[in-house]
Amino acid sequence: MDRETDFQQYGISKTEKAFGLSFMVKYDSRRNPINPQKGVYANLLFQPKFTFMGSDANWQSLLLEFRTYIKFPYESRNILAFWSYNWFTLAGKPPFLLLPSTGWDEFSNTGRGYIQGRFRSLNMIDQEAEYRFTISRNGLFGGVLFADAESFSDLATGKYEVISPGAGLGIRVMLNKFSRTNIALDYAWGTQGSSGFFVNLGEVF
Repeated sequence: MDRETDFQQYGISKTEKAFGLSFMVKYDSRRNPINPQKGVYANLLFQPKFTFMGSDANWQSLLLEFRTYIKFPYESRNILAFWSYNWFTLAGKPPFLLLPSTGWDEFSNTGRGYIQGRFRSLNMIDQEAEYRFTISRNGLFGGVLFADAESFSDLATGKYEVISPGAGLGIRVMLNKFSRTNIALDYAWGTQGSSGFFVNLGEVF
């Protein structure tokens, strides 16, 4: 007998509606969010959805996000970058396609090494680190080494039982020296044979 997928277990209707409010608090001390050299970015997003506003169900979600950047070595142009992206369902049952998921952030970047939507559940913890270094002295070419790990709560038990790691490397080509805008070309590996190319305009985070 075939095992039911999480999609089948969770349940979905032909149409799903989610209406409510969003409360956001942000702090950003980065001078250049396209290619940060230093600073801190923090984001708190609380979203309650209500049936009286048109949602199919009442539910609440909370996003906690943090990024920081450190020069390493200090006198170089190389950067250690850290990203923490944590998305929780506080109450209720969101529509399946609005659950926390791999690559479901604003720019579809979490969990490099896995296809978008590869993992999905009520709660998600994602931690990423990247080392950015120069290759050419004029800054035209650079490289990155990165690693990430994410865990999703089990739909049945709510426990975080599996950690899915990813790692990779990439090339940076600077398009504009004034804004320090890069083309980011990355290749990443996950578990169970998962891998792929990931392309961005600007740094991943």
